[in-house]
Amino acid sequence: MNSPTSLSSNLYTEVYGNGDPILCLHGLGSNIFTWRHFIGPFSTNNKLILIDLKGFGKSPKPEDTFYSIEDHAESVYQLIIKENLTRLTLIGNSFGGGVALLLAIKLCEQKPGRLSKLILIDSGGHKEYLPGYLKLVRSKLGGPLIYLLPSRLAVRFVLRACYYNKSKITKEQLPAYANPLASPGGRNGFLQTAKQCIPPGIDELIARLRTITVPTLILWGRQDRILPLKIGELLHQAIPNSTLEVIEECGHIPHEEKPKETIATISRFLAATS
Repeated sequence: MNSPTSLSSNLYTEVYGNGDPILCLHGLGSNIFTWRHFIGPFSTNNKLILIDLKGFGKSPKPEDTFYSIEDHAESVYQLIIKENLTRLTLIGNSFGGGVALLLAIKLCEQKPGRLSKLILIDSGGHKEYLPGYLKLVRSKLGGPLIYLLPSRLAVRFVLRACYYNKSKITKEQLPAYANPLASPGGRNGFLQTAKQCIPPGIDELIARLRTITVPTLILWGRQDRILPLKIGELLHQAIPNSTLEVIEECGHIPHEEKPKETIATISRFLAATS
């Protein structure tokens, strides 16, 4: 595996390989580590760009409130423009999928031709299907809960909810996700992002999903208990040029729980739409 390079960005980035860019956006509470299985397969013929969103992983974690989903999308948008990324494939999981949807709408409407493909993995996309733990975090109890609960305990709880087969959770995942959460500003970044994960104009944004005209793969774990398959079906109905693929016996993060199947499905999609 080649050593990563980085981009000149306020966000922490890792870049592998060369070719048409593939940019990956992680979910809430996650970071670049979630894409570890993608590095080998997708850096062979492409420039794979992994990003830690503001407040997560190794990115800055300022103690402010500018963590709305629009803020996150804008910071990634500025990176795309600054790096002049074209023929771009955008991949987003969970909250990162919601960010990817905002970016896809903006790129298709304002910068047509820059975005080539969109891949949504168990993506956010509808306000009616918030997971229980996120509802709790967004409540009045959320702040005290996030600041008092040990980070490893919180990560273990969420990972178990994310996996269909709990035996596939590895010991490496706990520190990879717990340490950034426990670092200065980590809990604030998580809490502020959770509270602001639904944009004020969500209904209008859902109506604009039809403006996403690039080939879109919607990939879902059949047994996702965080965001149900129903969201994937609704996104498939709303995005014109989309395909829905389901991975059996799999939860919310197929790229971690079933990486071989996930990579094979994405590879077929990339080949078919190249």
